[in-house]
Amino acid sequence: MKHSLWGNRNFVTFFSANALSNLGNWFDFVAVLILFRYTWQADPLLIALIPVMYAIPSILLGQFAGVFADRKDKLKILVYSDWIRGVLTLVLVFTPFPFLALALIFLRNTAGAISLPAQQGLVRRIVEEEDIMKAVTMNGSLFQLVKVVGPLIGGSLTAAFSPSFSIAINSASFLLSGVILLFIRPKEQEANEQKEKQGEDVGFWTSWKEGWSFVLKSRILTASLLYGIVTTLTIQMIDAQFVTLFSEVFPERAELTGWVISAIGIGSLLVVLALNKLDGIKKYGWFFGTASLLIGVMTGGFGFLNASTFLFVVIGLALLGGIGNGLAFTAVNYLIQKEPPKEAIGRVSGIVDSTLSLLFIIGPLLGGLFIHQFGVAAAFKIIGFSLVGVGSVGVVFQNLIWRRSIPHANEPVKSREVQVNSNA
Repeated sequence: MKHSLWGNRNFVTFFSANALSNLGNWFDFVAVLILFRYTWQADPLLIALIPVMYAIPSILLGQFAGVFADRKDKLKILVYSDWIRGVLTLVLVFTPFPFLALALIFLRNTAGAISLPAQQGLVRRIVEEEDIMKAVTMNGSLFQLVKVVGPLIGGSLTAAFSPSFSIAINSASFLLSGVILLFIRPKEQEANEQKEKQGEDVGFWTSWKEGWSFVLKSRILTASLLYGIVTTLTIQMIDAQFVTLFSEVFPERAELTGWVISAIGIGSLLVVLALNKLDGIKKYGWFFGTASLLIGVMTGGFGFLNASTFLFVVIGLALLGGIGNGLAFTAVNYLIQKEPPKEAIGRVSGIVDSTLSLLFIIGPLLGGLFIHQFGVAAAFKIIGFSLVGVGSVGVVFQNLIWRRSIPHANEPVKSREVQVNSNA
């Protein structure tokens, strides 16, 4: 019998805390950028270090955080992480120097990197198996909505009051989010399993190798991770270069970059909302292949823009790219929840997070080099056509690429023997 996920008190509590901390995060991000540029008159190179401070903790610690999350109480990790981030954000309000601010941002995102695998693992423990897709799409809808609304509200509050005001709001949101999470009550069975795992004498490195072994022995996880790398890398290569392209094609329309970024966010939100009607994903190729194809159409299409192109064509291409982004986002998060066993979700999440976070640094650098070498329009065309090809291969040959090579991963991992493939 169908039932609403809103009747799951634990999930509603988790969702509320997640909404609060995510919204505050976007307030903070916009405020920090304004603080650096307008208040401190920081050099562009120094400003460029801000997203690096957001990405490096996940790159360095994501995989180890996954092992930690699988071995410890996930709820406590989330609560303490929120409180630590809340305190560090409060200190950031009173920071007088940009270099000290960068250090605090790094420490704060270190706590965030540790919490992400725990967050993925907790969802699986408070949501029934048949509700995983709905939980993923609801959290995804929240994430995409906050990406669109958060910067608008955060920028408005920062302009009306001050950057410190918006940063202080983020501090309060983290502290309150931690308090809300205290009301989650995992099922008795889950709590007992967690205590048993804490009592197991399993080496840290053994657990880490076990996580990688599971990913590499699962064709579905390996293929999906590779497609996730391709789409994420492409998005990061072109994301910062929209302004370069539009400044050449539409020099009088400086606002177009913002419109395109918003259209991509709206496209992602709409498709994630639509996917909430599904019960699950049976063919990953349709999601990852179509995602690559649509992002490729957007990217390649942008390469053919000229001064006479109608603006609705530009926005339409952006919406298509957003739909592709939403498909890939949903598939990755569903995959993390569904394919690994409960005991390995943290490790698999950490591996995915650290791998994709690395692309947030590599992507913009590669994009800049590519455009310097070929020119902005040609670079967009080459990247776009390549993605269309990769996506088409994923759709046409999905039964071969995503063929299940091991039993469904809901079977528990035998940590002591590192037995991932029970058919071996």
